[in-house]
Formats: sequence, C-alpha cells, structure tokens
Amino acid sequence: MRITTSMSYDRSISYLQRSNSNVDKYSQQYNTGQKFTTAAEDPTGMGNSLRLEAEISTYTQYSVNAGLASDSLGLEETSLSNIYSALQSVQTKLQSAVNGTLDKFNLDAIASALEEYQSMIYDLMNTKTSDGEYIFSGNQSINPTMELQADGKYVCNADAGFRQIKVSPSVQITTSDSGLSLFQQTQVARTASSDGNSVINYKNVESFNEYVNRTYDPTRADNSITMRFDGATGEYVIESNWDGAELQRGTITSDNKVLFNGLEIDLHEGQASTVIELDPPMNDNVLNSLTTVINALRDTNMNTDERNTLIAQGQVNVSTALENINVALGHVGSRLGNIETVISSNESLNVIKQEALANIKEVDVYEAVSNLVKEQNALNVAQQTFSKVNGTSLFDYIR
Repeated sequence: MRITTSMSYDRSISYLQRSNSNVDKYSQQYNTGQKFTTAAEDPTGMGNSLRLEAEISTYTQYSVNAGLASDSLGLEETSLSNIYSALQSVQTKLQSAVNGTLDKFNLDAIASALEEYQSMIYDLMNTKTSDGEYIFSGNQSINPTMELQADGKYVCNADAGFRQIKVSPSVQITTSDSGLSLFQQTQVARTASSDGNSVINYKNVESFNEYVNRTYDPTRADNSITMRFDGATGEYVIESNWDGAELQRGTITSDNKVLFNGLEIDLHEGQASTVIELDPPMNDNVLNSLTTVINALRDTNMNTDERNTLIAQGQVNVSTALENINVALGHVGSRLGNIETVISSNESLNVIKQEALANIKEVDVYEAVSNLVKEQNALNVAQQTFSKVNGTSLFDYIR
C-alpha cells in the first residue's frame, strides 16, 4: 500500500488529538471527581443520576417536613399536658368543695381558685404558634379556639378541620387536632325531667350518669321510666317504657321518696304515678361547667344539696374532659413516635440513594489518577513519535 506524507501527517495528528482529548477527559474527572458532566458522555448514567438526585432532594424535603410536624406536635403535647394537669387540680378542688362544714369564705376561696384554673385552661386552649395561628382552631386558625362572650358563656370557634403533612412517600402525619372534638364535644353529666307529678334530685350523679349511658338509646322514640305507687299497700314499682321491663320494686318510705340508680324521686302527695324522661345527651366545654360550679359556690341562696349536686355534676364533666385530653395525648404521642421512625427510615433510604448516585457519577480517585498518567504518557509518546516520524525525509530512507 502506498503511504503518502499527507496520510502520515493525518494519522499522527488524529492520534495526537485523541490522546489530548483523553488527557482532558481524565484531567477533568480528576479535578471534578465526576465521571461525566454532560449527557453526551454517558446518556444512561446521566439519566440515572438525575433521577437519584430528584429522589434525594425529595427525601431531604421529607426530613424538613418531619421536623416541622414534630415541632407542631410537640407544642400541642405541651399544651394538652398542661390542660390535663390543670384539670386534675380542678378535680381536687371540687372534691374539697363537697363539704357541708365549709362557710361562705371557704367556698368563695375555692371559687377564686377555680377561676384561676379556668383562666389558665382558657389560655392553653388558645395556644398559638410563633406565626400567630391558633393550633386548636382547625381550618379557622386565625380565630381564637375558645371565646368568652358578653353573657359569660365560652363558645368554640374551631371547625372540624385538621392539618396533615407528608413525611414520606406513603405516610402523612396529622399535625393538629381540632378543639371542636377536644374541648367542645364533651358529654356533660346526664339529666332527667319529671312530668310534674314528682320532684327529682341527683343523690349520686356518677351512678345516675353510668345508668343513663348504659341504657339510653337515641334511636328509640321513648327513653322514659314510670314509677307507680299503690297507696293501699305502700308498694311501688319502676318500669321502663321502651320495653315494659320491671327495673325496681319496693316499699315507699313515709316521705314518698325513692332512690333509683342515684336519682331520688320525690312523689307528690296524692299522686299514684310519675313519668321520668331520660334527657338526650348534651355536649359542652369544661369552661362552662366550671362557670356553673363557681356561681354555685358563690350563691348564698342555694342550699347545700343543690350546691353539692352541681359540684358533683361538675366533677363528672371534668372527669370526662380529663379522659378526652388523655386520649388525645396518647394520639399525639403515637404520632411523635411514628415521626421518629419515619425520620430514621428516610435517613437510611437517603444514604442508600446517595451511595447509588456516587457509584454512578463519582469517579474513583485512584483510577482517575492512573488513567490520567497513562494518557499523559501516551500523549508524550505520540508527540515524540510524531516528531521522529514526520521529521524524516526521502534522503533518510535512501541513505
């Protein structure tokens, strides 16, 4: 084959260019630590690296979200814990108030202490974030959760909304609870109504409350009981009007009073029967229950039995509120535990994806140095060969 000078030059220059390009390539890998910087160098590697970088960025945001959720739930947990402690103190005060030997000054002192706890609970129910949002107001976060009206009643402005934040691809954590369910939808002590043939008194509020909770059925048209009295024998019988079952039988005392599951039925003189209607359940916040008790403690016209009945009902209402707060605290604690687990899982997955990205994109430094030195040596040899081969002339061959 005939080899011309032009062909020799072209081949030598091509080799020099390729060697110089390789030196640039490996020099760039060594300096940047990256196997490639453009899709043209490694289309598949670039596609995989972009996908992994997006996933890593997503998991980084999940970590930020989890931190925000943890802070929000921590604030809620602190507020609920303080409300729970205050209600426990209220319960202790109510127990001390059920004492027939207390005078006006003692009762007024207890009422003042209850007012202080009421104000503390009111403030805690209206806990705000650093941004000024009320954490228990649901979607109405710009409005106070609880509001004191001019008539002395506390009303709840919260709706049933709640907030959630995504902390992993498949996990959303509820970061706030509505005061509507926490504070307002609290069932107060059960009551009953007489048909006018008798007077009813609550001798054991807790016992009556348990009985009504056990037997009342909102789907029934009739939730009443009837007491019938036989004046000739002095006997009475109490029956349920929804199924006619006999609930209690006995001999009535001379004062015409009968105790039935904590409810005292005082039959009017000359009456042979009375119907007692079990009232439907009612919900209210514990702040209004405390107002009722405080007013009863300061009402000098109220007798001891009436006052003790209202105090006992207040105790039931506070106990129910305590139970609701305790359940809520359990839910918040569970969510905080879930966040810790998710954060740990996200960190592990993030490390795995970063390692995968490094395997795809990052160059081994020792390999990069070796390749760079090898290509530099090849370039040097090519340059020397070019100079030697292309520096000859025809006279060198015929000599």
